[in-house]
Amino acid sequence: MKRRLRDYYFICFLTTGLILISLHHFNSSSADNTISICKTTSPNDATKRHQDCVPDDDEVDLELMATYPWIDDPTCRHFAVQFAKNKTRPKWALTSFPGSGVTWARQLIEGVTGPHYHLILVKIRIYTGTVYGKAESPIVTTGHHGNEADLNCECTILIKDHDVGLPDFASFPTIRNNLVKDNQTRKDNKKRGPIRSFLYDNRGILLLRNPMDALFTFAHFLGSSGNHTGVVSSSDFVGPQFDNYVDYVADTWADHAVGWIQDIQNGTVLFYERLLLEDTAAELTRLLNGIGFSDPHHPPVDPERMRCTLLHKDRADRKRTEKPVIPLTPSHRSKLMSAIERVQESLHKKGWPLLPVYLYDLRHKENPGV
Repeated sequence: MKRRLRDYYFICFLTTGLILISLHHFNSSSADNTISICKTTSPNDATKRHQDCVPDDDEVDLELMATYPWIDDPTCRHFAVQFAKNKTRPKWALTSFPGSGVTWARQLIEGVTGPHYHLILVKIRIYTGTVYGKAESPIVTTGHHGNEADLNCECTILIKDHDVGLPDFASFPTIRNNLVKDNQTRKDNKKRGPIRSFLYDNRGILLLRNPMDALFTFAHFLGSSGNHTGVVSSSDFVGPQFDNYVDYVADTWADHAVGWIQDIQNGTVLFYERLLLEDTAAELTRLLNGIGFSDPHHPPVDPERMRCTLLHKDRADRKRTEKPVIPLTPSHRSKLMSAIERVQESLHKKGWPLLPVYLYDLRHKENPGV
């Protein structure tokens, strides 16, 4: 009888030890498709010191906070966003021409990222970062710390990087400040370096939006001194300075897209219009598959997390309630259509999905009488 009890205790001890070893191995894994998340706190007490989750920046407060973007929704308020542990996520670029909706896309991406197959981690999502650092406004008004991350922490899911040479003006050119050089002068003086994909070991997600929409969004951003919700008057979209601005957008939008399409070795393209107008869930799932954010034994997305993301995809953070535009001239439209064709051809050569031109709103953009 005593021998049986000894055998029983030994088996229990051995089993407990194996379970503890397995849990330690799971939590310490750092493979590309296994995400180690910093332990989060409750929505009522979000601040927690955690050595493994502090971005490598001496100026960042060590008391990092998990944030809860859906705090006002009783069915989604428990989902938190926090950093992954340092050195558990390789650097991935999220690149786009300015005005392509990357701030909104980051909200969606953070909404669906994070493993759901482990009970301890079920409520946690992962921040996106930015090369522009803490100077950039948080992507949601409910709180966000992703912009504070050091670029080399390898603790964010993606890193925003426009990688676009700024034009020859500090604000949007109006009829009162003709600050844009003519297209030929700008091309002669162009000193664009190589695409920055090498900083990410050629891993990247390219976000593309109809350039006819992006040019107005970017103009409002410039004309309002970097305010994501500011606008400029439609009366400013006139004259040779606006012509030069359209030339700049057409050239740079296409140059940026083609360069990244050619250089990306791991990743894919993401379309703003499909996220907004078509199948948001399918586009986000394709993104996660493109960055290897999956587990072979489980679906890549928690259905409940996806439900909350789709439910709140129209939130107004950093969005303009109005955005004045003007009809583009035939010359403007021709240049922008040529840019679209350049990118379409590059996507075709790469074997990637093509621009969803069928979703582009082109009707109000042309005024043959101008």
